[in-house]
Amino acid sequence: MERLRVRRDFVSAARGRKVSRRAFVLQTRYRGDTLPARIGFTVTKRTAKKAVERNRIRRRLKEVARAVAGEFDRTGTDHVLIGRRPALTIPFNDLKSDLSAALAELAARAESGSPSETAARNAARRPADG
Repeated sequence: MERLRVRRDFVSAARGRKVSRRAFVLQTRYRGDTLPARIGFTVTKRTAKKAVERNRIRRRLKEVARAVAGEFDRTGTDHVLIGRRPALTIPFNDLKSDLSAALAELAARAESGSPSETAARNAARRPADG
C-alpha cells in the first residue's frame, strides 16, 4: 500500500466519509481510478504536545494499518488515520479490531450510499455561483 504525503491528498480525504473510534478517526475518499489504495497518518500537537508522544501514536497506527493491510485493498481509495491520545494506551489487539470495524463500517456505507452522503457529493460537484 502506498503512502499519502501531499497535503492536498489529506485535504481531499477529509471531504470523504469519516468514522470515529476512541483512538483514531478514519477518513476515506474514493478517487475513482484503478491505482492502489493509499494511506496517510497524522497526529496534531493538540493531541499530544510532545513530539515523542505524537511519534509513538503515529508508529502504533502505522503498525495497526500494516496488520490489517488486506482490508485496505479497495483500489482507488485514500485513507487517512488521525491519531487520538488514547492510541498510546489502548491494547494493540483492540486497535486492530477497531480499525477492522471502522473499515467494515465505511465499506457498508459506501455500498448503501445513504441519501445525505449522495446529496453532499452532488453538491460538491456543482460549480460555484459567481
